[in-house]
Amino acid sequence: MQIQFQEPRFFNRLRVLDGERTVMALNLGGADKDLFLMRPCVHPLYTPAGFPVTEMGAHNFPHHKGVWIGHAQVNGVNSFHDLVDAGWIVPVRVASDADVTCARIDLDLEWRDRRGTVVATEARRHEVRRAGPAHLLDMVSTLHASHGALELEVDNHSWAGCRLIDALDQDDGGRMCDSEGRESADAINGHPVRWVDVRGAIGGHACGAALMAHPASSPVPTFARFYGASLLNPTMYEPLTIVDGASWTFGTRIAAYDGSPPAADLHRWWSEADRDPA
Repeated sequence: MQIQFQEPRFFNRLRVLDGERTVMALNLGGADKDLFLMRPCVHPLYTPAGFPVTEMGAHNFPHHKGVWIGHAQVNGVNSFHDLVDAGWIVPVRVASDADVTCARIDLDLEWRDRRGTVVATEARRHEVRRAGPAHLLDMVSTLHASHGALELEVDNHSWAGCRLIDALDQDDGGRMCDSEGRESADAINGHPVRWVDVRGAIGGHACGAALMAHPASSPVPTFARFYGASLLNPTMYEPLTIVDGASWTFGTRIAAYDGSPPAADLHRWWSEADRDPA
């Protein structure tokens, strides 16, 4: 794999390629009117056959952007929605490397309130690789209480999210299920899961994506919607306090796949992420 940086003026993103085919792009964000983005996100994310599975700024809830991390109440700062008084998550350092099998992008981030005051810092690692019919994207976030204690309050709008392309969502004929055997967004929403899977077809090509919590964090409550949004949300029912100087790590894996893999394959992709996420 290789990583290509696209010029800041119009893109400000890193693109991962496998040969001539794009695997994913990591959009870094910025305040410029031509690339306005309040927090980094992965979009598009492709299957190995080249089919995109993510949605960016959808017709509803346009703050859902591909694969992203955010929280609506961190010390009272909303770093989830695109609002004039919301906070920003800003990259201050970017490092990347790649070999024939894997690409890695590391970000150092500042969580800032709308005035620019730093509330917290974060180290975020992205690793993507091919695994048979799937691209596996690992995203590991370590949030640091570097500027005082942090309180992540109870809120539906939290933590690791994935918004899928309309062609795959339940509303357009796709199938949503979870690791515990539940089917449909209404049945899954609010329950602890290891993974949530959504599959369907794009132009007759069977494909889908599964959002997985790292085994060290599983199971975790999930926010699931029929229009293609899923969130792994550890603060859905209980707040999380990070004392001054401490940190908290949460790992996520997204499998973007071709075909219709059985649940055993999903479980294997989930369990193979069972390593120290720090």
